[in-house]
Amino acid sequence: MNLKSIQECERTKLEKFLSKFQLPHIYKKIGIGTVVLSFILLTVIKFTDNEPSWMRLSLKHLMIVGLLVISISREKIEDELIESLRSKSYALAFIIGVIYTMLQPAVNYVADLIIDSQEEIGNIYYFEVLLFMLLIQVMFFEVLKRNR
Repeated sequence: MNLKSIQECERTKLEKFLSKFQLPHIYKKIGIGTVVLSFILLTVIKFTDNEPSWMRLSLKHLMIVGLLVISISREKIEDELIESLRSKSYALAFIIGVIYTMLQPAVNYVADLIIDSQEEIGNIYYFEVLLFMLLIQVMFFEVLKRNR
């Protein structure tokens, strides 16, 4: 066996493995419904006084799961161009997510200085980063798909 055939075999195995993570196209609609419903419920409980403490966290997790379902759902026509656009959108989301994570504490600090807030520098929580990255990925994928 030469090196080229080993590489080809490994590439084939990897592509087969990655294709198992994609959901059928119908799940995209389920993901959109989940995100919209979670957002509406989060907005409603924001204005109520007696929401259970676990509900906000559960709805945030549900929103992230909905965005992930949208992100990994197949398109009606899944070809090499769509795969390329999807990988580009993941790369953009990752890069922008890293930049966001690095710059956000500085932006918060400057904003606190401007408004004379005495609060200490807050942490960036995993929910914000995951939500931001998934929103960026879905948004860029849709923009790239429409402009192809």
